[in-house]
Amino acid sequence: MQGQAQPSRADNAGFRYSPVPAAPSAPLAGPFGVFVTDRWSRLASVLRLDGSQLLLLLILGVAAAFRFHALGQQPLWLDEGYSWWDAQQSWLDLWRLVPQCDPHPPLYFALLKGWAGLFGDGALAMRTLSASMGVATTAVIYLAGRQISRPVGLVAALFFALTPFQIEFAHEARPYTLLCLGAALIVYGALRALRDRAGAMGWVALVLGGVIVLWANNTAVLLVASLAGGFALLMGLDPRMRQRWRAPLIALVIVGACWLPYLPSLIEQARGVSSDFWIPRPIGWRFTNELRFVVSLSSYEAVYWAVAALFGGIALLWRRGHWRQAIMLAALGFLPVLLNYGVSMVSRSIFIGRALIGVAPAMAIILACAVMLIGPARWRALALSAMLVAHAVAIAVMIENDKGKEPWDRIAAQIASAMHEDAKGGGAPSATNSAPIPFANPAADAPVVLTVPNELALPLGHAMEELSLQMPVRGAPANFPSPGLTARYPSGKCAPSVAGWDMGRLAGLIRGRRIVYFITRQNNAYDPGDRIAGFLRSQGLASEGVRRFMPGFLEVHKFVAPAWRRVPAVKGPAASVAAAPSPRAPRVDQ
Repeated sequence: MQGQAQPSRADNAGFRYSPVPAAPSAPLAGPFGVFVTDRWSRLASVLRLDGSQLLLLLILGVAAAFRFHALGQQPLWLDEGYSWWDAQQSWLDLWRLVPQCDPHPPLYFALLKGWAGLFGDGALAMRTLSASMGVATTAVIYLAGRQISRPVGLVAALFFALTPFQIEFAHEARPYTLLCLGAALIVYGALRALRDRAGAMGWVALVLGGVIVLWANNTAVLLVASLAGGFALLMGLDPRMRQRWRAPLIALVIVGACWLPYLPSLIEQARGVSSDFWIPRPIGWRFTNELRFVVSLSSYEAVYWAVAALFGGIALLWRRGHWRQAIMLAALGFLPVLLNYGVSMVSRSIFIGRALIGVAPAMAIILACAVMLIGPARWRALALSAMLVAHAVAIAVMIENDKGKEPWDRIAAQIASAMHEDAKGGGAPSATNSAPIPFANPAADAPVVLTVPNELALPLGHAMEELSLQMPVRGAPANFPSPGLTARYPSGKCAPSVAGWDMGRLAGLIRGRRIVYFITRQNNAYDPGDRIAGFLRSQGLASEGVRRFMPGFLEVHKFVAPAWRRVPAVKGPAASVAAAPSPRAPRVDQ
């Protein structure tokens, strides 16, 4: 009956559930409380929803607001440039070429290809897919938490909706939100499967989630292994679970069979990781530094408090009789982190926050249990208020510290403006005459843009497309993609290193060019000796200046032929002598 508390019930497995009333069971204290309760009941009645359904809609609205806000204001950065390039490939190359160039399975890029075909490949359109997945994950987390109780589901969904780490990656055209969605389906399916009368829905969700995570990220193998470990532990402790061993085994076999076609690519990528990778080992503070994103609202100082709260949530679950759920949530929340750490210490390090994002759904539910399973209602309200304040502060810190993405739109516009002036001759006076020198042959004399590593051509190319600019961009020492060449990192197998490369191959490209724009990063690992810049100088080109752009430590160098260098006009008797330009400090664009 609406407005009255309903008695708790138990399913055949002995788990107890306490449905929340459709509206507050009693008016809140004071006139304001009466006003809020009355308006809440009226709104729920108008929408023909009970109180929990209305709360869920509000939580999903909050999740959508944070994930869709300012989604397309910034250009794609390097990693998103890979996604743009991946989605442009043929369906065959999505499975053949893309795994050689991008360290992720091709499922997300296949979805992005279809999405871009419907909505375009602009920054807003591409990121909308991730933002939508983030909202969908929030809904699945509610369903998963509801297997314990409806308040736990609502609070877990709210915590997830307000987590800065999740908001940030919902603004990225990368596979991590897909990984998190699959992980949420696994948690929902696993918790539902623990019930005697779970039905087929839980197993379908578990299989679908397992397939999604394996085809979204290579480290998800550890997540599926943790799922299998959770079922194995439960079977060892619970005689009733041993009687139902066939269902988990069949589900895991189906997941493995669906993933089997990608296994050769995973083995090849694992070889690359074992030979060279850029992620440092999680020793000392690095372990906490990466873990803070998924467990403590991005705060390094709060990691230990967050871990304590998570263990408290497991303890409260166990104490309330939900020990099976406690074991499964611990397996899906903690075990992948431990396995990831173990692999990183024994082999090459793969321990990084965004690869651990698959534990977030389980941890959101555990954290909700730590709050909503506290006995006294007053303490529950206090704990919930404290957690919401912590989330609000974390979001404010995220907004304050947001430096934006790599400014490829400003770089493209700056180069285009300079090239336009050079094409008119307005920026290239002769040594003896202040009149501009126009391009004698624009097709041959038009400047060329070189990028090192060649992968920088991807976000730059997308920015040019967004600005409707036409500029010749070439990767150095070879165009992207260049699989099979010497690469600095396995995540850049199509981005070759300059080391050992014959620079003479670039001679034909820049021969006769009066202006060359060279884009790189500070301390570029692909060209640590600055061989490309040295080669340009060896071809008679001189550096006219450099502009640096932040964030990203990007550098745009301009090299010009001696006869084309900017020199001031000299008046008086010495007018026939060219004045050499004085050195100038590089300009930094924030």
